[in-house]
Amino acid sequence: MIWLDWERVEDIVRKEKPKKVIIVGPDGIVDVLLDLGKKLETMGVRAYVSGDPSYGSCDLQLNKAYVAGADLILNVGHTIGLESIGNVRFINFQYIFDEEDIEKITELMIGYINENRLNGKIGIYTISNYYSAYTMLIKKLEGKVDIAKPGKYETLLLGQVLGCNFYSAFVPNTDYNFFLGESLFHAIGLQLSTEKETFMLDPHTKEITGVREEANKYLKASFARIAIANRAEKIGIIVGEKEGQANLQKADFISRELKKFNVSTFMIIMNEITPEKVNKFQGMDAFVETACPRIPMNVEGFKKPLLSYPEALALIKIKKKIPVTNPYRGALWF
Repeated sequence: MIWLDWERVEDIVRKEKPKKVIIVGPDGIVDVLLDLGKKLETMGVRAYVSGDPSYGSCDLQLNKAYVAGADLILNVGHTIGLESIGNVRFINFQYIFDEEDIEKITELMIGYINENRLNGKIGIYTISNYYSAYTMLIKKLEGKVDIAKPGKYETLLLGQVLGCNFYSAFVPNTDYNFFLGESLFHAIGLQLSTEKETFMLDPHTKEITGVREEANKYLKASFARIAIANRAEKIGIIVGEKEGQANLQKADFISRELKKFNVSTFMIIMNEITPEKVNKFQGMDAFVETACPRIPMNVEGFKKPLLSYPEALALIKIKKKIPVTNPYRGALWF
C-alpha cells in the first residue's frame, strides 16, 4: 500500500494559501503526483506536475516556480530531516506494510543472519519511502539481534541514507549492514562507502541479496574510468545547474589541481548531464562532473570517461603518487 501525507498538504494550503504550486517527484510515482495535483485543483489551487523527474532533495527545480509564477514547490518522496527549503515543501510518501508483513520480514532477516552466521553488530538503514517499515522492523528486532545505533546527521532521519550521504552508517564496531528497500544503488553505496558486507532486504519480494559482487563491478568500472582519465590532456569540468548540485567551488578546486599536472581544463555548465549533451564536446579526452556521484555509476552511453567528484579526487591522488584503493570510501560523496 502507498501513503502520501495528505494532511500536511492540506495544512500547507490552509496556512500558506498558495494560488499555484509545482509538484515534483521521482519518475516511479507519476500517478501519485497527478492524483495530488487533481486534489489540489479541487481546493482551488492551480497545480503543475513536473514532467522532469526529481532525483532527490538536491533537485528542487526552483526555476519551474519562477516560470509558472508558482508560490510553492511540493517535493514528494524525498523526505529528509527538514520540512522545507525556501519555497520548497517536502511531502512524505511511503510504502506501507502491515504488521503481518513486518513479522515476515523480521523472521526472514533473523533466519538469514542465523543461516549465514553473521555474528556481531549489525547496521540497518533505509530511505525515506520505507521509513515506517524501518521503524517497525527495528522495534521487532530489538533484543533478537545486536543492532548498531545509526549516526545522527542534521538533515537526515535517523537511519536514513541518501544516494550521496551514508553518514548514518558510519558508527564504530559495526560488522555488517542491511539495507531495507528495493534500491540496489543505495545498498551498493553502503557497501562501497563503509567497505562492510552489505545485504539488501527487499520488503516487496521478501528476498535478501548480498551486493558485494555488484559493488566490485562498480569499483572495477570506476578504476577503469580513472585510468583512462589519467592520460587525458583536456578535461571538461561539468558544473550541475540544479540548486543542490551547483558545486562551483569543488569544480574550481579540481580544475586548479589538474592544471598543476599540465592538464587543460574547460568549465562547462548544464542542467541534465546526459550522454547526448556530454558527447558533443568531442575535443575533450575526459570529463569530471561535480553534480551527482550517481551519474557515472548509473548512466551508460558516455563516449569519454566521466568521473564523479570522489573519482576526480582519486585521480588527483594518483597523479600525486598517493595510493587509492576505493574512491568511494567515506560517509559523504559530495
